[in-house]
Amino acid sequence: MNRHTATLSALALGLPLLLAGCATTDTTPSASPSPSASAPTGAAAWSYSGATDPGHWGDVSATCATGTAQSPININTADLNREPAQAPEIHYQASIFEVENNGHTIEAAPANHTDNYVVINGTQYFLQQFHLHTTSEHTIDGKHADLELHLVNKSADGAVAVLGVLFNAGEANQALAGLFDSMPKYVSADDHPEPIPGTLNPADLFPAGSEVLEYEGSLTTPPCTEGVHWNVYQTPGAISAEQLSAFQALYPKNARPVQDLDGRSVNEVPAS
Repeated sequence: MNRHTATLSALALGLPLLLAGCATTDTTPSASPSPSASAPTGAAAWSYSGATDPGHWGDVSATCATGTAQSPININTADLNREPAQAPEIHYQASIFEVENNGHTIEAAPANHTDNYVVINGTQYFLQQFHLHTTSEHTIDGKHADLELHLVNKSADGAVAVLGVLFNAGEANQALAGLFDSMPKYVSADDHPEPIPGTLNPADLFPAGSEVLEYEGSLTTPPCTEGVHWNVYQTPGAISAEQLSAFQALYPKNARPVQDLDGRSVNEVPAS
């Protein structure tokens, strides 16, 4: 799904693997009016229902079935580790984005992969793309949000950090208005993303004053690669019922079930 050539050669290393995970691109064009029913063909096919649902993802990548640090998880707020920690430093800005329907979700990628970055524990991670899941993949105290947005970032040495933002139906989200208005109804042809009108600032997606829930996990789609640094914002943002319905018309449910914590701890990071 690497549609852009990163201007930093270090970022390009391993990029196809990164983008084959948390939001995989289906490179098979489809004329079907139901993109959620479309899945890649061949041995690597996976989906959210039927014979290729999450219970069968181990047939695509063994890590999905045997991994011990898998995502998403349920976050029990009574068990949070409250040791001092630093929230991600957000260095996102208004940028040009392109959107595609990859057969599993709606995904938006910046035209320039070095314009937007975050700093986590002193490491710089560049934004590669963001995408949507409904219902939310992570749960907090056993409860799903209506939608979850994942911002996938990658460092020069290939480390992956994902920022998860939860949303519930409420007021319309102006920062995402252009995305919801531009979502392709059909699976996008390879290397043909569509521009989102104007610019979009990913910094506007974060709920003000939210604490961050930090843990070590994995990509939430095959190949379910582990070693992903997760930061999930605890306070949900808002999208309108109409915006939520527009996405659910394409993907009624594209969320992996929560995975076992397997002894991992979740850190509560104060808002920056």
